[in-house]
Amino acid sequence: MVTESYRQTGITLPITTEFKQIAQQFAQQCPLQAKAQQIWRNTIAVCTVNAYLQLMEIPTRIDRGDSWNPLMQMLTDVADLDVPAIGLLSCRPLTPEADTCYVPPEAWHHRTGYIAVVIDEAANQATLLGFTPTVEEEQVALERFEPLEAVIDRLHSRETATASFPEQVQSSLTQLSQWAQGIIAANWQTVEALINPAELSFAFRTTATAISRARTIDLSLQLGQSVQVALVVHLTQSESRTDIILQVRPLGESPYLMAGLTLTVLDEHNNTFMSVTSTAIDNYIQLRLSGQPGEIFGVRVSVGDADFQEQFVI
Repeated sequence: MVTESYRQTGITLPITTEFKQIAQQFAQQCPLQAKAQQIWRNTIAVCTVNAYLQLMEIPTRIDRGDSWNPLMQMLTDVADLDVPAIGLLSCRPLTPEADTCYVPPEAWHHRTGYIAVVIDEAANQATLLGFTPTVEEEQVALERFEPLEAVIDRLHSRETATASFPEQVQSSLTQLSQWAQGIIAANWQTVEALINPAELSFAFRTTATAISRARTIDLSLQLGQSVQVALVVHLTQSESRTDIILQVRPLGESPYLMAGLTLTVLDEHNNTFMSVTSTAIDNYIQLRLSGQPGEIFGVRVSVGDADFQEQFVI
């Protein structure tokens, strides 16, 4: 069960009437009692983490994404909170009697971290036990979760990263803010120049507020073999935020990527932020992230010993 020591190191907040009303509204839309209870608990967990981050003056977008979508709530076990500065946080509820935190396999990837939230309905309170950046099993031991300050440290490191980069390093980065001005390096082409427009998802259709570019990546393998793929970057920009979709698509005769090709987003310290790996039936792989002007990140495309990297600044 959740020990007293974990309660002491966690952050406890009341389950407010507003949280309950939101959770009940979502739960009532599901006719299955067990699933409705899951939706209720997931929503309470998301609301609690959101309230904590708001108290810490960290911007969130609680109404964005699958956790606020009734259909996705019924189809999946989703409890994500969109935090523009770092990405998706998975807010995983557990009972006071639990000694592990359950994380469904569909939530093991494309998240920047996981927060365990004890929902104590009898006491009308929720305790944020801690944070872990990665998960690879359904039942995660509570000892795996670091103090909640780890989330704050991660946010602060991203906020100060740009100022700590030497000017000569920043000048070598791909400047995404310049793309809207038409200042784009020659190795980045229009997406249509590399990929058949009919193969593109609707999200990549360029509009007045968005821009897409692509470049060829040649991954040299052993025995003289090579694989060519396209790295596609799609930007949607506002004054305060840039939403980014990254895709890797095959080039050549096969409509599918080779299995085992990995797309990775790196943080400003070159640590893995999120990643996705292709299977033999994928015609593309994709990651989504958001950032603020001046933030720095890297992109790696790799398979076997072949590796391509490029650094970007928003």
